[in-house]
Amino acid sequence: MNLRKAEPKDKKNILEVTNLLYLDIPNFIWNTDEFVDRQIKNGEYFLAETEGKTVGIISFRQRKNKMYIKTLVVINDRQSEGVGTQLVEFAKKFTKEKGLNVLRACSFYEYKTVDFYLNQGFSLLEKPGIYEHHKYYRFEMRI
Repeated sequence: MNLRKAEPKDKKNILEVTNLLYLDIPNFIWNTDEFVDRQIKNGEYFLAETEGKTVGIISFRQRKNKMYIKTLVVINDRQSEGVGTQLVEFAKKFTKEKGLNVLRACSFYEYKTVDFYLNQGFSLLEKPGIYEHHKYYRFEMRI
């Protein structure tokens, strides 16, 4: 698997993968042109590729002294093959390279990803987040 920084030419491909995340929530931004454009422009979007095909994506956003995983998606036919684990390992490295030691991730209840994040070494924060009346899990890892 090759991991590389996304470029503007990757936008269409990224949007196809992020559409796997779509939930019918007002103001759902993670699969919008604007969000993807901004993340690419800021150098915060990365693609995981195998044989030239995108198998996963991850994007970040730094807020104060913490790094946040904004998007993490593995295509359906490559789940449970370690792609997500490799993306989290990359996230740890990326966080350290930025001089930070706290990595956070959020996931809507509908995604059912608690076990994945706990298996990666994240702790589940006690208080859930709420976005447009939809609860999401909040995870944190010290690295």
